[in-house]
Amino acid sequence: MSDSLPKSGPGGARSYLGQGRQVGFSLIEMMVALAIAAIQLYVALPAYEHSVVKSTRAAARMALLDEMSRQERYIDNNNRYGTDLGELGLPDPYYIDGKGDAVAPGLSAYRVSLDLVGGTYRGVTARPLNRQARDSGCMSFSLSTVGIRTVSGSLSGNPRDCW
Repeated sequence: MSDSLPKSGPGGARSYLGQGRQVGFSLIEMMVALAIAAIQLYVALPAYEHSVVKSTRAAARMALLDEMSRQERYIDNNNRYGTDLGELGLPDPYYIDGKGDAVAPGLSAYRVSLDLVGGTYRGVTARPLNRQARDSGCMSFSLSTVGIRTVSGSLSGNPRDCW
């Protein structure tokens, strides 16, 4: 009767599923499982980072469109364009995160500003900051008063890839 009971020793308890069968993982099985998980992470991480960059770009585009619509409301009420973000009801300077929310500069993905030439309003621009500045494809987004959309970066020749 004592032969069928689980045995324990100085290395810890041993479990038996039946007579002579040990339950658990060997070190080799554990290392194979960890290697498979590391390969999956290696493959999935760049795709995840790319999707985060793209969603942050979308937040910048939405901030520019919001700023343009605020300018249109402002010109309807005041017969002139606003020349600072405070007139449009936005903080100046205006920093946004990957969701498009106003944040502190250290947490921001873009700085959104008015394009002024000689004090005359010409459009809006979102310039990348912090981690987003590594996005070499679509750097700064700009939207002019006549609706021309431009980007800087390696995709500047074809802004539709970014917009």
